[in-house]
Amino acid sequence: MSELQQTGKSVLINPNLGRPTILQIDRKLKKKKFQLSLLFISDISDLEIFKKSLNKKISLIPLFDYKWSYKLVFVKKTKGLFAKWREKRARKKRKKFLKDKLEIITAKDLDLEQLKKLKSQLHRGDPIFPKVKNIETASIIPIQNISDIGELSPHELLIKNRVFGELNKFYKVLVEFTPNKEVLKFLKERNFVMFDINCFSNRINYHSLVISKQKWKDFTFVHATDLHLAERNDRIYSIIKKWTESSITKSVEDFFNTVKKKLKIKKRKEDRKQILSDVKIPLRKRLINPNNQFRKFIKLMNRKVLRNELDFVVLTGDIVDYTISSKLAKKIGKIDEFRYEDSNWQTFKNTILNIPLNKKHKGVIRGEELNCPIFTTIGNHDYRPFAYDLTWGEMYKKIGLNASEAIALNQMFSSSPITALTKTSSALKGYFSEINASLDFSIMLGNNLFIILNTGADSFKNIRDLITGHPSVTGVSYKQIKYLENLINNQISKDLNTFLFLHGPPINTEGKKLSISLFEKKGSRIIRKKISEFKESLIKKLGKPLSAARIDGTFNVKYGCVSSNWEKLIDFCKDYTILTLSGHTHTNREFRLEDTEMKTTVYDAPPFKLKKIENPAAIFYDKYSEIFNTTKDILANGPFVVQTPALGLGSYKNTKTAGGYREVNIKNGKLASFKVMYINR
Repeated sequence: MSELQQTGKSVLINPNLGRPTILQIDRKLKKKKFQLSLLFISDISDLEIFKKSLNKKISLIPLFDYKWSYKLVFVKKTKGLFAKWREKRARKKRKKFLKDKLEIITAKDLDLEQLKKLKSQLHRGDPIFPKVKNIETASIIPIQNISDIGELSPHELLIKNRVFGELNKFYKVLVEFTPNKEVLKFLKERNFVMFDINCFSNRINYHSLVISKQKWKDFTFVHATDLHLAERNDRIYSIIKKWTESSITKSVEDFFNTVKKKLKIKKRKEDRKQILSDVKIPLRKRLINPNNQFRKFIKLMNRKVLRNELDFVVLTGDIVDYTISSKLAKKIGKIDEFRYEDSNWQTFKNTILNIPLNKKHKGVIRGEELNCPIFTTIGNHDYRPFAYDLTWGEMYKKIGLNASEAIALNQMFSSSPITALTKTSSALKGYFSEINASLDFSIMLGNNLFIILNTGADSFKNIRDLITGHPSVTGVSYKQIKYLENLINNQISKDLNTFLFLHGPPINTEGKKLSISLFEKKGSRIIRKKISEFKESLIKKLGKPLSAARIDGTFNVKYGCVSSNWEKLIDFCKDYTILTLSGHTHTNREFRLEDTEMKTTVYDAPPFKLKKIENPAAIFYDKYSEIFNTTKDILANGPFVVQTPALGLGSYKNTKTAGGYREVNIKNGKLASFKVMYINR
């Protein structure tokens, strides 16, 4: 039974795992009271009845890391007047911890596996019970009318898609609480502490509250994107291993004929030798499991948290590869009927919390619970309910498989190239109910504004981009543009560091531009221009003017990126942001923007729309995160619009590009660096 079904009449929808609330405490840790806003959805229409139902039903559970847990297990001897009393109290606490957490009586019985268990999941401390200060009804406010940052406003899609069934009444609840001694003691060593919020004893919003010591002048956050998590990812290794040991490989000629027919290749000895040699290469050396990539990433982030080197993570879409888990694909009827428990949203949440798999699979690495708050938005894959055929467009190459293995997998997983491109907002039900009930929102931390926007599902307006394997996304809507305008009028100032997070990139180009010159002396010829030849630093070394480095006059800068309101989005990035971060392309590309009087144009959406759109900025290309190493240079040359490599999957040509993320550092209140890192390097 799901958490939603257990809760009954009311559900806490915000804050949640993908949109936590961050509260600030001074570094001297003066004991003070905090106020926290909560947003509920309910089927109770009477305010007084809702108040009674909420009485003493909320608790805040602090989360501590394994090093803190070790201190509880291995009690140090103390000195002083109250040494014996302290040791007795510590032993009592240890006994309770060992019994509740590890299900053993004494520390002497600890073995290696139990010590690893301490590291794998966070330690839940004693609950804090807040007091309810105020309750009022809440109404759906269109995003274009929202101007108050941090306001927990209900989203209309929650009702439209019946995310919470018959629940349709919203309430805002203000609670007050005081951190206990355990939390304050923990904050002496760590920069922040996270909390689960437990409501009605059976609905837990994990990692949804944070108390931080940061003044938000010197801090670090990480941008990761394109995780492509799926339940089937953890099953691939075992299936392929069993297949290679099965009788299929013994009948080489029959199997080769199947491969030949599927891939439409000629029957040559070289082809057969290639397929057979690929099968013999150890799978563990080439298989890329996106789920394992995310588990490695979590371990790396946890180490940074223990060193007080990380404050939060932002995940910008394609969190899941598709929504419906492969074990359900053959049974599902209507796509509106599937539940959170049958979706890959559960795979994502379970990986964050390190909840063990129902069945252990070979090749799946040991995980850890993420000890860091995350903010999330969605990508085009998150709108897709169904799995895709791995042989389609040679997708199998991205995970390190060969053609024959991909065909063998298709015998186990039901998939179709046509249904794979199906898109529906119903696919987001699990995301809204368990991860993040908001699509577009902003966070103000100190003098830093973080804007997170949804760029929508796959766009079929630009068929050219879709056919070439780089689909555009629908882009930002008129309502979202009005939301940005509201932020400009009410929140954004010159002294503010504004960061914009999207899945679909505002700027992208093809790797090469193909042009044909018809007026050469020796007849027509083909000229290929590579984007790498237009690096700004290279143009300067050649002594050419800066205008020669502009890529917007040579390349299509609206290739495989946001479709609608493109020019307005570029204008916003140019005039109000210092850094725009996106994903979608699985590559590391970095652009910078300048004002210009010489405007260039791009086609809106060929072939259906041949109208040209004016580009409001001069666009340059280079590896700016490596070139500019000081705050002064970054401020002088920004703003920047960057794409971060995919965490889960690499590109067709280079699978080693998988595992990328971007680390962003703020020093003295200014952007100091935004370099790309890799989990395996």
